[in-house]
Amino acid sequence: MKNIFNKIIILFAATLFCTSCEENAIPELTVPVNEGSTLAKFFFHAEDAPTANFYFFEDKVTAYNTSEEELDGLDYKGVYPSNAYALVPSGSTEVRAVDLEGNELAYMEFNFQVGQNYSIYLVGTTGNYEVAIIEDNLPEDDPQKIYWRFVNTMADMPFNVDAYAIRAAVPATEESPAEDVQVIELGQNIGFKEGGDYQLLEPGSYTFKVFDAGSTYDPVESDPYIQHSVNVGTRGRTYTTQIRGTYKDPSSSSNIDFWRDR
Repeated sequence: MKNIFNKIIILFAATLFCTSCEENAIPELTVPVNEGSTLAKFFFHAEDAPTANFYFFEDKVTAYNTSEEELDGLDYKGVYPSNAYALVPSGSTEVRAVDLEGNELAYMEFNFQVGQNYSIYLVGTTGNYEVAIIEDNLPEDDPQKIYWRFVNTMADMPFNVDAYAIRAAVPATEESPAEDVQVIELGQNIGFKEGGDYQLLEPGSYTFKVFDAGSTYDPVESDPYIQHSVNVGTRGRTYTTQIRGTYKDPSSSSNIDFWRDR
């Protein structure tokens, strides 16, 4: 494993930064295809954790040194790499989250399979941090389709959750008839460190809602525990909405986001 991560390949040859996109619009990025590899990306979802990095064995796999003297790391809401996956070794690995002082925050042994994609999370609360790994069972790539899933990494939640994508009604035009509100289920009774399957979405304006799975509600009319809104327009993309951090009531906008998987 010595120096193996000096050659970690980030699968984006170029990232196009959108400086004039409207709020909540999904940015345009280019994704080269890479098959036959193990791919992983890393999320920092422990709200009160110190700045940290992920290591495989003793090799750092997330942020790099900013200088010979100073280490760089990632904080809550950080992700590495951005809108991409890193190429990582397959096989049995010690996955470690380590702060900048060298303290191990969390540890997990995991066997990474060739040809699979994984999301790796630092989750939990002070004194109880964990590494969580979810296999990203990406749907078949299709330039005409949009897929979305939901993942729950919010620590200390007193309930499991149901998640929905609510597509707003579309008024009639001279060229097309009106379209009713659509309700797409992203998962039922999803617990901490669990996720739902990818679901097919049509372009449109969506509100992603998360409810207490044990409560009575109407997905369209009821107020959820937490929600966010996204304009979904570019076909051929795959995304995940995630709730993260530590449970609080009322919830905060910092506890929900979405990320592009492909």
